[in-house]
Amino acid sequence: MIFKSFYQVYIGTNSVRGSKGIYTVHVDADTLEPEIVSTAQNFNTGSLTLSTDDGRLYAAVEGMTFDGYADGGVRSYRTHENGILEVLNGQRANGQRTCCVAVDDTLKYAYACNFYRGSFSVYDLEADGRLKPARLVIEPPADARWKALHCIGQIDGEYIGVISLAECAFIVYRADTGERVTSYEFPDQPFPRCFEVSGKYIYVMMQSPDDIYVFENCLRENRQIRLVQKISVMGEDYQGMCATSMLRVTDDGHLLLAAHRPTNSLTVFRIGDGGLLEQSCVAKLPGETPRDFNISRDGKIMVAAMQKSNEICILRVDEEKAALIGSGTKIHIPSPASVAISRRISIE
Repeated sequence: MIFKSFYQVYIGTNSVRGSKGIYTVHVDADTLEPEIVSTAQNFNTGSLTLSTDDGRLYAAVEGMTFDGYADGGVRSYRTHENGILEVLNGQRANGQRTCCVAVDDTLKYAYACNFYRGSFSVYDLEADGRLKPARLVIEPPADARWKALHCIGQIDGEYIGVISLAECAFIVYRADTGERVTSYEFPDQPFPRCFEVSGKYIYVMMQSPDDIYVFENCLRENRQIRLVQKISVMGEDYQGMCATSMLRVTDDGHLLLAAHRPTNSLTVFRIGDGGLLEQSCVAKLPGETPRDFNISRDGKIMVAAMQKSNEICILRVDEEKAALIGSGTKIHIPSPASVAISRRISIE
């Protein structure tokens, strides 16, 4: 008989306002009530990612120094169902202000990119999830006026995508060699922010203005990506300040959610044929400044890091209506900045 069912949520925080690092929160699957069950020390955790088996967590160390080097870094942890994070090891990121970390679906590689120096690193993983020293370090063009990256992730297992502020572009590299494959330079010099990959489509969001570019992945056919749509997060009639933070796609590829900080809201899009987005609703969140959010693997709940109001909020996702439902539950956590969520855990 199942007597407890919950999601294990990991919250990375900025190292301010009494933060203790990475917080593990159990969210009751029935009531959505949250409970902090443990903390793990880590400096300025601006990005978290879970392995596909939920067994390992990788955290960016968004600082200027790491283990005696003038670098940021990445730490690896083994997760436990009681919420304890067991430190495995860490590696330098070969750049500073490490702002994004990702892991591939095969559990063989991890990636990290740096806001300062504009470099990114590729790590091979040990069988237990430990990080080996960086196998590849890719630098920005020598003549770039602003050497900065903002997001990194895998594409099809063979490629790496990055958001380059130096080139105002989305750039694709080969994961094995670091060869630059293709890129898309955004017109009119917007501020590119982040991207998500879902099936054959890549969704790249600008911080300002609040546009999402939808690309068809044609890398295996002709080493290209093809633009198929450009759509505003808040809608074409919105006249206020634009400052998006994160977008996420549900694991089944049916919904895309995008966070907008000035309005403390998430826009919910349906994903239709050809990967095209159709806005369903703009959902107000109970808190201030959604710095990050994530969706459970089963697509049932959403957890948002409300950075300014020092809390996380949890709402249910209604896939059929393409909406967030309920008033949400909350718990105090200082300056939350990143979110990762396990699959639903049931204990007998």
